[in-house]
Amino acid sequence: MSNLPDNLVPLPTAPYSERPDSIPLTIAEVRTALWRSSGNISSAAELLKVSSTRLRTYVRNSSYLSAEAAEAREILADRAEDIVREALNDEGDAQRRDQMARFVLTQVGGSRGFGKNNSARVNINNMGNVVIQWADGTSANTIDGIANDDND
Repeated sequence: MSNLPDNLVPLPTAPYSERPDSIPLTIAEVRTALWRSSGNISSAAELLKVSSTRLRTYVRNSSYLSAEAAEAREILADRAEDIVREALNDEGDAQRRDQMARFVLTQVGGSRGFGKNNSARVNINNMGNVVIQWADGTSANTIDGIANDDND
C-alpha cells in the first residue's frame, strides 16, 4: 500500500507460527501491521501471528490505534475513489466507463432517483387492496382496479 507513514517500525520476525500470549504486543508494531494491512484487523493479526480476537481487543482498547486503523481505511477508500474517478473518465473503454457509472448511481445516486431501493413495492393489505409504494414514501391504493393516491 502506498501512503504509508514514514515512521513505521519493522515487524518482528520469529520462528513461531503463532505468537505466544506471553509475548506482549506493542503499540508501535500493531500500528505498523495496521497500516500495512490498510486497517484490516484480520490481515494485521496474520502479520503479527496473533488471533484476530486478540488484536481486535488490543486495538479497541487504544484510542490511538483505533484512530490509526480508521485513517488507514480512509486512505484505502480514497484510493478506491481515485480508481472510480479514473474509470468514469476512461475514454478508451466505454464498457468500463458505463459499468462504473451504473455502480456510482446505484450506490450514491439515491437522492437523484437512482439506487438499490428506489423501485416500487407492491403489497396486498389485510383488506385485499393492492398498495403500491415508492421509495420516497408516496403510495397509491387500488380498489377494484381504480388507483387512489394516498398522498392527498
